[in-house]
Amino acid sequence: MKKLFFLISLVFITIGASFAQLVRIEIKNEKYGLIDFKTKKPLTEFIYDDIEFVPNTGFLVMQNNKIGLLDKKAKKVFSCIYNEIYPVLDKPNYVVVENLKGILSAYSIKDKKFVFTNFTADMDNPVCGPYNEYTGAITKMIVVIQKNNKSGILELPSKILLPIDYKDIIICESKPGVLILNKADKYRFYNIKDQKLLTPEFELNGNYKELMDENGSCTVDGTDYFPAKVNGKWGLMNMYGKFKIPAKFEKLRSSSYTKAKNAFTVVYTQNKWFSYNYGKIKAFDIDYFLGFWYNYAVIIKNEKVLFYNTKGTRFNVIKLLKPTDTKLKSFQINGKSGVVSYKSQLILDFEFQDIEINGNLIFAKRNNKYALLNNEGKPLTAYKYDNISMGGRKDRILITKQNGKYGLLSFEGSEIIKAKYTFISKFSNGKASAKFYKSAFEIDIKGNKIN
Repeated sequence: MKKLFFLISLVFITIGASFAQLVRIEIKNEKYGLIDFKTKKPLTEFIYDDIEFVPNTGFLVMQNNKIGLLDKKAKKVFSCIYNEIYPVLDKPNYVVVENLKGILSAYSIKDKKFVFTNFTADMDNPVCGPYNEYTGAITKMIVVIQKNNKSGILELPSKILLPIDYKDIIICESKPGVLILNKADKYRFYNIKDQKLLTPEFELNGNYKELMDENGSCTVDGTDYFPAKVNGKWGLMNMYGKFKIPAKFEKLRSSSYTKAKNAFTVVYTQNKWFSYNYGKIKAFDIDYFLGFWYNYAVIIKNEKVLFYNTKGTRFNVIKLLKPTDTKLKSFQINGKSGVVSYKSQLILDFEFQDIEINGNLIFAKRNNKYALLNNEGKPLTAYKYDNISMGGRKDRILITKQNGKYGLLSFEGSEIIKAKYTFISKFSNGKASAKFYKSAFEIDIKGNKIN
């Protein structure tokens, strides 16, 4: 049973001013039950593994790791059949139950009926509520919900604040109450408190991960600016819809979405590239802008790849910050991928469907098939795999996929085993889980069955 945000540790628990009866939790034979404090008579059998009091709602009870609910008079509301039961603290007559498949439904204890059913939500991370962290007061509990593969906003137990027709809704941890709404890959910032849209509809260069941290939460705040496409043109915008660079360019790339006031930014308009910094636009004498690598703008000029130091005014070679830093990076031109080295060398021209770099190895896709290449761009295998992935860096092994079957490949490009298994997991301590249709077993780094 998950602990509530507060715990009642007193032996004697007062149910409420309007309800005079006192109830006491007791243990007999290592099992929990409830008794009437005045009469000492049992109100329940001593059959529960745990009991937790919820003020003004009742008691959460546990049996065999399943959760049930008793009301304030210790009468059974739900048997112990649920994965979890969440009290709606600002509306103590309601709870949200989670079945064993993770599906949620809101229930009225007073009316003895479900008022909103069949949705999912992260109940441990609401948009707001149940507490005001400054005053300690219980507030409205509002959550992002998913139903029928669409997202919306629900004020528990059943009030829809935003219709359930969004592709995704992302919570901004750095700005409580602010959300990113995603509908058909077009985005808007929204203030749930004021129920107000903060920005015009915009697109991103890629997807919303540009605004996210590794845990999938939006961390952008009011001082951050990011490239946004509004009405078909690119600008640099913040979460309140304020533009640092107006949305009037065909292309725009900033060195990062950053809190820095003067991040290096490149724009493209009228078939020419410009730098746009400190409110000034200047011609940037390059043939093509590829992207950023550390504090460098990676560009093509006179058919050469060059690194422009965005803190200075000259082209030079990238200085790696750590010995473990990658020496290769993939960029794109018109949707085609290529590979550049940190010494301004073009390792692979921009003609590949997809490229993934793992240390000194390159997984390159051409004509819908992958090959393994070394850090000089030399093929170590033919282009014949449906996919190549890292199996174990320490074990120097790769996992290949062909025609729905999995095999193993060495870092040098030698096939350890041809694709024959229906599944192979990543390796740990020289072992991996594998399946051959319904047979499950472990294999070693040579592909031999262990058991």
